[in-house]
Amino acid sequence: MFSLRLFRFALLLLSLPLWAAADSLTAHMNAATVRVICLPATGEPMSGSGFVVGGGSHVVTNWHVVSCTAESGRAAVLLHAGEGEMVAARVRGQDAAKDLAVLRLERRIARPEVRFATAATLRQRDPVIAVGFPGDADEQGDLSALSESTMTEGVIGRLLPPPADPTQGARLVQISAAINPGNSGGPLFDAAGRVIGINTMKALAAVPTLNAEGSGIVMQRVVSGEGLGWAVVADALLPMLDRLGLAYRVSTSRPNALARLWQREPGLSLALGLLLIIVLGLLALLASRPGRVRVRERLTRPVMSAPSAPPRQTSRRPVLRGLRGPYAGTSIPLDGGAVAIGRDPALVQLVLPPEQTAISQRHALVGYDVEGGRFFLEDCWSTNGVYLMTDRAAPTALALAPGQRHPLPAGARFYLATPEVAFAVELR
Repeated sequence: MFSLRLFRFALLLLSLPLWAAADSLTAHMNAATVRVICLPATGEPMSGSGFVVGGGSHVVTNWHVVSCTAESGRAAVLLHAGEGEMVAARVRGQDAAKDLAVLRLERRIARPEVRFATAATLRQRDPVIAVGFPGDADEQGDLSALSESTMTEGVIGRLLPPPADPTQGARLVQISAAINPGNSGGPLFDAAGRVIGINTMKALAAVPTLNAEGSGIVMQRVVSGEGLGWAVVADALLPMLDRLGLAYRVSTSRPNALARLWQREPGLSLALGLLLIIVLGLLALLASRPGRVRVRERLTRPVMSAPSAPPRQTSRRPVLRGLRGPYAGTSIPLDGGAVAIGRDPALVQLVLPPEQTAISQRHALVGYDVEGGRFFLEDCWSTNGVYLMTDRAAPTALALAPGQRHPLPAGARFYLATPEVAFAVELR
């Protein structure tokens, strides 16, 4: 009887976090999203959306949301009344071609920063959540709640290919989640609550209409296609954060099956979790009943069996091996995720000594794609480059284009800035 009561109490305690998980994820996405205001020197204010990075000291948005700052305008972030309402900001970094801007706030705000996931984690029909401040939603509610964000859901309709010239634009992802004027600059989350893109535009067309007095023609933007919106992939933003020295967390793997099931069917996930707990509890109770010794004796009685097959060879483990430099002779496992290499301990996992001045703070990213069965290497916009060593006999090398993932075969060798800091990728 005592064991049964203890089991029921444990069941109650274990189920409590499951009830709160979905609400916690929603609260995090809303809290990380802020309204961005641009106040021009003359004319009406412009409103858009943004999200928090840099531990609450910076906000990311679209450049067109804060473009009035290029002509003596002022940018700000609107918060709840209890948080100080309006926080002034200035543009610290911008890329008009990619329609991205990073704002530095005049004071740090108590909002959670987002974590990112790259385009490599995305697939067609993946669920997405757009969070922001569409202007039409303001007109339908209490204007005192301008700091309350709107959340819409959809799926990835298409992942557009990267532009031929990365300096002339950014890669886009097409989504069905409803976004409207005012959503610009807001975050696009995946099922695990990671930012995979920056909401940028939807299918609109300019149509001439009569003004309110009926005395003149004005151009008004109307929807030209339903369920068609686009977001800039998070990969386009990360090099800018690197250049500004802002630390961030990024994942290069897809959410696991349990995370996706919880996001899509929290009720079913809860039921399965409770069922598993009940089954484990019943098995524990049955194992504690008298007669267990006899059962075990019966199961462990020796029996004749056919000769066993030779053991299967286990799959080899991907590693990064140091060839020259501080990590010469060292092997670093890559099956736990991608490894960033550089001099700044806040930005990388494999830290090189400060005296290696030719190495950037976040110089390169190397990892192993389990699904594709191959290694990859990326130059994180380093100052002195990443070079693939192409010939063992002659030390020729190929400079990698920054900001792009390059597939590597097992055994490939490369160096960072100088041949004196060299590595190889291997399967062991």
